[in-house]
Amino acid sequence: MFKKIRFRLTLLFTGLIVIFLISFTVLSYSLLLSLITNKQKQQVIALAEAEYAEHKDDLFYWYYYTKNERSKKARNDYLEYNPEAPFFYYVITPNGKILDGDESFPDLRKDILKIIRKWIPKNEEVRRETIKVQGGKTISLLLSGKSVFKNGIYIGTIYTGTNITMQIYIVKTLLIILILISLVFIGLSALLGYYMSGKAMVPIVRSFQKQKEFVANASHELRTPISIFQSSLEVIEAEEVEKMSEFSLQILYDMKDEVKRMTKLINDLLLLARSDADVVQLNQEWFVLEPMISELIRKCHPLAEQKNIEFLTNIQENITIFGDKERIKQLLFILLDNALKYNVENGQVRMNIWREAESIKMEVSDTGIGIPLEHQHRIFERFYRVDKARSRQHEGNGIGLSIAQWIVDAHGGTISVQSEEGKGSCFIVTLPQPIQ
Repeated sequence: MFKKIRFRLTLLFTGLIVIFLISFTVLSYSLLLSLITNKQKQQVIALAEAEYAEHKDDLFYWYYYTKNERSKKARNDYLEYNPEAPFFYYVITPNGKILDGDESFPDLRKDILKIIRKWIPKNEEVRRETIKVQGGKTISLLLSGKSVFKNGIYIGTIYTGTNITMQIYIVKTLLIILILISLVFIGLSALLGYYMSGKAMVPIVRSFQKQKEFVANASHELRTPISIFQSSLEVIEAEEVEKMSEFSLQILYDMKDEVKRMTKLINDLLLLARSDADVVQLNQEWFVLEPMISELIRKCHPLAEQKNIEFLTNIQENITIFGDKERIKQLLFILLDNALKYNVENGQVRMNIWREAESIKMEVSDTGIGIPLEHQHRIFERFYRVDKARSRQHEGNGIGLSIAQWIVDAHGGTISVQSEEGKGSCFIVTLPQPIQ
């Protein structure tokens, strides 16, 4: 139990660290990328403004040239090559001809012209484009531009751009470094969380150990006087019953009922204490389930008659099960006993048992008072009772379902509940089975 709690604490601590590191990494990456990109955007927009002021007259002159002179003017001879500059610009006419420009990577000119073809940039519009080059590498560009109009007629565009490949590479490298550092810190956090949770569990384990020893010792020591008390009552009943008044007989029978209840409570406490100490061994074997069900229903019949409750069973024919016969019998009795105790007059108790591929499914449902939704996740806890007054009325002590949970866990299965207040409850047990 404490190993599970320690593991959950470690998982919770590590999970919080993971959320923090992921948030930090994503936020750092996003902020840095945004800062770099925004700075480059401002620069490429400013370059577009500067080149527009410098070269818009070139487009005006070109517009007034004759057709033959325009074709001579729009030549690539006017392109300048500047390999050191990260920025570039092109002055392009409406028919796609380059009038002027300055570039640092002429090999990408065709790809750039293909991207900006028919693109008339809006005011301060910026586009991010990626171009694949030989070797599988990519070049990241930020593009902007400014269109030139004369008397409402479009006469060309001045495109500008900058190469941000290196900046993107630096940001991605930083992201990888942050991820690697985060993974290291997550590993260290898991180890630290496991160590710290172990330290935190020490006083809890000691306290629980003392409580467990007390319950085990008290339960064991109480069994002897309770047994003597029960034997004494049986002797009195056998020898003195004819001499007793009706009132004395009622007291005697009440005392016998209380002794039975105390005996059951002590046995349950001792079972839980032994289960905590892992000293309870399961005697697993194959056995037929139907005779056991018939016996349990026969034992529960007197209580069912008091409330006029009908038993409905749907048990797969000749079904066999592998497990501890006595413990599974105890499990089913707990579920049937609860279904009867918390049922209503003229109600029903239904039991369905069938085999699936590698498991046995058991359902015990009733038409009783049901369990409020906010209590359903706690009903398997020890001594937990939804309504303490109601539990005392039905002789409940809050141990039965915790024993049922232990029996199911010991067999490697699961137990759950589906309930609606005022409409009844259904307990579902799944027990894994070996292949016959």
